[in-house]
Amino acid sequence: MAQSDTTPDGNDEKVNLRLPKDFLADLDEQWQEQGYNSRSEFMREALRDAVHGTRLSTQTLEDLLVSHRQFEDGQTVSAQEARERFGTDE
Repeated sequence: MAQSDTTPDGNDEKVNLRLPKDFLADLDEQWQEQGYNSRSEFMREALRDAVHGTRLSTQTLEDLLVSHRQFEDGQTVSAQEARERFGTDE
């Protein structure tokens, strides 16, 4: 999860916004399912991504490159084949 964006000098600005209740319920479900500590932490990261773009770790980028190469080399299987291979229904 993201680190807190609270600045040591307390130079933060509180922002209020109105959201439809149904949307807020969906938002609350998402931050909890994704393991965030709070709604505020989740929203800060979502807003940061909207402004600065999603930032991926070096390890994630490397893993994506390996996956891409495996795909290009035909080393991947379909979801159905994986389910059959591992005996799962999901």
